[in-house]
Amino acid sequence: MGCFTSAKSKPLSINSDALCQYPRTGKIPVKLRNIAGVVIDRQTVSFNVTEPILITSNELQFADEKILISSCVLPGIDPRGEYKKKCQDNCFYLTDSDGILCCLFDGHGAEGEKVAEFCEGIIEGLFNQKKQLLKEHPFNFIKHATERCDSELQKKSSGIDSDFSGCTGVMIYITSTDIFCGSVGDSRGMLGTTIVPEILPAPPANLGAEREILAAVKQKRKSVIETQINSIQLTRDQKPEDPEELQRIVKAGGRVQRLTDNAGNKIGPYRVWKQHANTPGLAMSRSIGDMIAKNIGVISEPVCTSYKRTSGDLFIVIASDGVWDAMDNEDVGTFIECYRRKCRTGINSCPLGTEVNFSNTCIAQILCEEARMRWYTIVEEEDVMIDDISCIVLEIKRTDEILAKHSKRPVPMDDVGEKVPDDGAGEGLRRAPTLKEIAVRDPRRGSIVSDKIPGFEG
Repeated sequence: MGCFTSAKSKPLSINSDALCQYPRTGKIPVKLRNIAGVVIDRQTVSFNVTEPILITSNELQFADEKILISSCVLPGIDPRGEYKKKCQDNCFYLTDSDGILCCLFDGHGAEGEKVAEFCEGIIEGLFNQKKQLLKEHPFNFIKHATERCDSELQKKSSGIDSDFSGCTGVMIYITSTDIFCGSVGDSRGMLGTTIVPEILPAPPANLGAEREILAAVKQKRKSVIETQINSIQLTRDQKPEDPEELQRIVKAGGRVQRLTDNAGNKIGPYRVWKQHANTPGLAMSRSIGDMIAKNIGVISEPVCTSYKRTSGDLFIVIASDGVWDAMDNEDVGTFIECYRRKCRTGINSCPLGTEVNFSNTCIAQILCEEARMRWYTIVEEEDVMIDDISCIVLEIKRTDEILAKHSKRPVPMDDVGEKVPDDGAGEGLRRAPTLKEIAVRDPRRGSIVSDKIPGFEG
């Protein structure tokens, strides 16, 4: 359901703007744990952050509307400097007189960045060739485009080995009256609005084991807010443990299981494995590419949803899991509403090597920088790499009144979302490989792990 909060008590004063200054160096006191998971020491890790490889901010004249649209891609980073991580995120938008098509792809595997770039070329071609299909049957276009990306990727002419490489995908088509969405994987779209729809376009994401770390991140960033807007999820995340997805995977001969550490503790997300092999270890049930996983129930068919636009709609955010792993829907919605009016518009770059703040960049980069800052808490707790982070922000309506503000209220640890099946409970949820059985440094957060793939991928 929509995330609506209304606090009656007067919030304590806090200079929230000071939270939105992002230096180009980072320092994280990483917790060191023994085999039982007990913290025995800390090791301070210092590093330079990566600069964005994409920034855009433009005003679009669409029907009788003026829409501000901005985008940003921040490459991930290994704070310890042990791995060179390729950026595998890609996002773009295409427009004509009938609507705006926004696309975001998050690659994984050894050639994930090639897959994400390949999909952009396919979508751009279809946008020019199939305009009538997109206008009259948006869902058919989205399904055709996704399946075309997948089928063309399998051909030798693609030049990409997609056996263990692929990407998530989100396509959102905005017209003057409707929003049509399609997604594969765990990249996501959400809407900030003052009006809760009678029927939600998609259920809120099941946070599962991420709930506790997200609450800790909020607390550390003092990111608890009073808001009069609703953060409505537009797309549905597809996880292997979801009942429908699990049933299909098991029927195709796959199994779904979390990894275990050397002490037998369950870690990271549920993953898709072959029945008798520790591969491919994919942390999603639908994707483009990942041809080995396609033999065990992973599919490329997108889940499509729609939403009828209202006068209360304020903005749309499309982002990769680099954002959603560090911020939930409500946090993203209220953050955008707090700060979007303060940011620069009409820019396509940001000064390199200088502190990022409202005065020198757009709201899309500010959101990505904030997500990266929150990753510091995740790194502190889990000693993982910081993921690639990308987003597109469409500002549909700007009002003088800001409908959200910061507060220092304590963070509630409410139990939200459906319970996921315990390991071993039910067919298909079998014994998972341990860390000794796979070659990967941070399996808690990677999209794909396998005993067939050396080193860290995705």
